[in-house]
Amino acid sequence: MKTLGILFQAAEFLAALVGTIYIMKYRVSSLIRYFVYFLWFNFFVEMFGKLPTLISTYDSMSFLKGTLLSYKNAWLYNIHSIISIVFYTWYFKENLISKKFIYILNVLIVVFFVTSVLNLLVTDDFFKVHSAFPMITGTLIILISVFFYFFEMLKSEKILEFNKDLVFYIAIGTMVLHLVVAPLFIYSSYYSKENVEFVKIRVIILYCAIIFTYTCYTIGFVVCSRKNKSY
Repeated sequence: MKTLGILFQAAEFLAALVGTIYIMKYRVSSLIRYFVYFLWFNFFVEMFGKLPTLISTYDSMSFLKGTLLSYKNAWLYNIHSIISIVFYTWYFKENLISKKFIYILNVLIVVFFVTSVLNLLVTDDFFKVHSAFPMITGTLIILISVFFYFFEMLKSEKILEFNKDLVFYIAIGTMVLHLVVAPLFIYSSYYSKENVEFVKIRVIILYCAIIFTYTCYTIGFVVCSRKNKSY
């Protein structure tokens, strides 16, 4: 379990690092730059999210006990979930050509954001648990976004060199991540200290999915670097 946690953090950091090298070395679009910034955002959110555990574990950080940093950080991940879904949907939308698809995703982004915020306001999930609503509904929107991307790719010349398209690797990684994570939130009612086996399986599946996703991103940067010209 601990090894998977280290690999998960390493995979996140490596994807962000390789992505940074990629945008610094090659001429890339602003969309790719935003995606790399997003990877760093994810990495730092995860680091910040571990503070309560670190504070309760290490005596050297005991001076932070009783502060806001030592409390349950469900609020952080609830905010992060909404931002992530909106970003991924926006990113795929920006890579589409069809005005119809773009319009649909614009509507879905607004509806998702509004309903997710309302859900957190009318329930007591915000400070207590990682809300399942944004993850489950967000997964559906991600799948629609990825479907639109693949549909346009199949109808264009991109299909001839799909393995050299960074968006392809991002789509595969993102789709697998959300397909795996969504069911874990559907059965989140079983997540408790008493249900040890479920907690272990949930963590293992989650970590493996994240490692796979960020490995896809890293491979995408490496493969696509061969077709770009240096500054």
